[in-house]
Amino acid sequence: MPLLTGCEWVADPLSFTREEVPRFKAHADHPAPVDNPTSLKVMSWNVKYGACRIDFWFDFWGDRVQMSSTEVTDCLTRVAALIREYDPDILMTEEIEVDSKRSAYIDQVRFLLENTNLRYAGYMSTWKARYVPSEGVGRMDLGNAILSRYPILKAERIRQEDRTDQDPLTSTFYIKRAIGRVEVDVGQGRRIAAYVVHTEAYDQDGTKQKQIQQIHDVLKAETLPWVIGGDFNELPPVCDERAPRGSPESCEGKLRLSGFLDERESSKGTEFEQPPYTPSVMKQYYDDFEPYIPLSRYGVGEDNQRRYFTHSVLGPDSVNDQGVPGYWNRTLDYLFIRKGEQWTDTDVIQGPGPFGIKSDALRLSDHAPVVGTWRLP
Repeated sequence: MPLLTGCEWVADPLSFTREEVPRFKAHADHPAPVDNPTSLKVMSWNVKYGACRIDFWFDFWGDRVQMSSTEVTDCLTRVAALIREYDPDILMTEEIEVDSKRSAYIDQVRFLLENTNLRYAGYMSTWKARYVPSEGVGRMDLGNAILSRYPILKAERIRQEDRTDQDPLTSTFYIKRAIGRVEVDVGQGRRIAAYVVHTEAYDQDGTKQKQIQQIHDVLKAETLPWVIGGDFNELPPVCDERAPRGSPESCEGKLRLSGFLDERESSKGTEFEQPPYTPSVMKQYYDDFEPYIPLSRYGVGEDNQRRYFTHSVLGPDSVNDQGVPGYWNRTLDYLFIRKGEQWTDTDVIQGPGPFGIKSDALRLSDHAPVVGTWRLP
């Protein structure tokens, strides 16, 4: 199958190791940021390509492939409203699109720039193709972005390990994961680095674990003060999934690893079946960095942990195979800073309530925003 039409790739191979990406500035006249801040409010949010709770074919709860411009604009308007309510200084966002048929070709990075108080952005494309043949998806430009109230001096993406468990055609048109990084000028000659990540979800070859290790290594090498946010597609390490059942280290009674309420029987045996989680790969993050929610606060058992769940494929207006409405049922999203630095006012915005939020995040994406205030070193 030819990959070139004229001079444009049908599917961009994204054959880079580390490269700079474009930066953007809002046209709207947003309020000026606090000069020389002592702390930054941070939010990370997987915004599900502006679909809110529309069920797509690969979720196994719906059959949608495309959205209308009205649907996307309505969803993004509500997403922007929640962002304004929390009013972060730095926003890391995953699964955002800029020129995709699926989302009516709306530039979602530009939309958030013009409809929040964030003034600058860097966009890191991870899935770019003139035409994705699967299910008529068509043109795709999806990636991650970092938006900032303060000037972004540099934006770049760092290539991540690709899956090896796909046939050549599927691999050609598949997502090419990348770590997003920006350098932000917070005044008085001070720079900080902000990172955004979104690792694999359905690989069967250990790619996600390799990506999580690479992210850790990149952070250890960072010389600037840094913060990272993103969808790691992995559970927190409150236990060791490799330990024998009944042992003190086992996950029995401590952490659900499978059988989540939003998993559908029809997904089993397909490429979208949930592979086993390996929470132990996240342990080094809790050992070496400062998590926004420490494990002591996260706790043991679902009754304690439910308050910090960040993901549900199934929305609240749909029911699973047993007739149970969708609700947050596992933790996949995180914020970290360097060891020894300090978080305050951290939480998961699961719905109305915290920080005076009136918006219902459960109806705005399949991921909840995770937030915290980072005291600058």
